[in-house]
Amino acid sequence: MNSFDALCVGLLQALAVFPGASRSATTISGGLLRGFDRPAAARFAFLLAVPVMLAAGAYEALEVVRMPGLSSFLPVLLAGFLAAAVFGWLAIRWLLRYLGRHSLAVFAVYCAVLAAVCLAWNFL
Repeated sequence: MNSFDALCVGLLQALAVFPGASRSATTISGGLLRGFDRPAAARFAFLLAVPVMLAAGAYEALEVVRMPGLSSFLPVLLAGFLAAAVFGWLAIRWLLRYLGRHSLAVFAVYCAVLAAVCLAWNFL
C-alpha cells in the first residue's frame, strides 16, 4: 500500500454519504479496485474507521461526564460499553473471516436495492 492507494480508498469512503452506501463497503471496494485482496481491504477499511470512532466516543464520553446523576447510570453504561466492545470485535472478526472466503456481491446487491428504495421513497 502506498499514499496514493490510501487517498483513493479515502475518497471512495466519501461515497458513503449517499443513501444505501455503506462506509465499510465503499472502502473495501476501493481497496479491491487498488489491487488489495479482500481481507487486506477489509482490515484497511476498519483501520480507517478507528479515528472517527475514537473521536465520536470521546465526544460522547464528555456528554456522559456532564450527565446529572452519573453514578446511578454508570454500571449500566459500563455494561453497555463492554457488550458493544465484545460484540463489535466478534462481528469484525467474523466479517474478516467471511471475506477471506466469500465475495461482497450479495452485500452490493443489498446496498443497491436499499439505495433504490430510499431514493424512490424520497421522491414519492
